[in-house]
Amino acid sequence: MADDNNLVLLKTTKAVLASQLGMSQETLSRKLTFFQEKGDIELEDQRKIMLLNVEELKNI
Repeated sequence: MADDNNLVLLKTTKAVLASQLGMSQETLSRKLTFFQEKGDIELEDQRKIMLLNVEELKNI
């Protein structure tokens, strides 16, 4: 899912991803913001997510 630099490139929109995960787009957005504020990820743009704290994310 992530490349060698821990960058995740979403192949779909966040709306479609949220639907696939069984949540609203707003809930997905809140969850991503939560992880960004914790320093676990960085939202680079609409389809790029940098994983900053991989070990912490693995423990979820």
